[in-house]
Amino acid sequence: MTATSDPSLGWSIGVLFRSWQDGASRALGGLPHGARGFQILATVAHDEPPTQASLAAHLGIDRTVLTYVLDDLVEAGLLERMVDPADRRVRRLAATASGRKLLAELEQRVADAERLLFAGLSDGEQQQLRASLYRAASQIHGSEPCHDACSAVADLL
Repeated sequence: MTATSDPSLGWSIGVLFRSWQDGASRALGGLPHGARGFQILATVAHDEPPTQASLAAHLGIDRTVLTYVLDDLVEAGLLERMVDPADRRVRRLAATASGRKLLAELEQRVADAERLLFAGLSDGEQQQLRASLYRAASQIHGSEPCHDACSAVADLL
């Protein structure tokens, strides 16, 4: 059997994803929108303040759905919308001080859940799996997964 026709790939990805979701849900209890809220908070906190449009594209979330999730994260005091100094029509997202503090705690909890998920793998195997999955996802997503069209246009002008 060749690697391209191995039916266990889909099954393996599904089992891992469902297990990751279960562990992440327990680790992220109380965070608005759970794993989706965590991905948004982490992306906003660790990258240059994105626009809502670039965040939606990067995370693959419908822009109308993203607005509701962001509203809840803003209401919880974890994120804030700021006017872009280069273009007052554009709103950028930033993590608040309490959002960054909570994120540090949540990242530790998620890391603990992921250690349990990958308990059957050595540290080297875990690193290799993570790196391989990230490369594959980045290739699918495009060469610039954090591309911000508004910043690109501003740079050109």
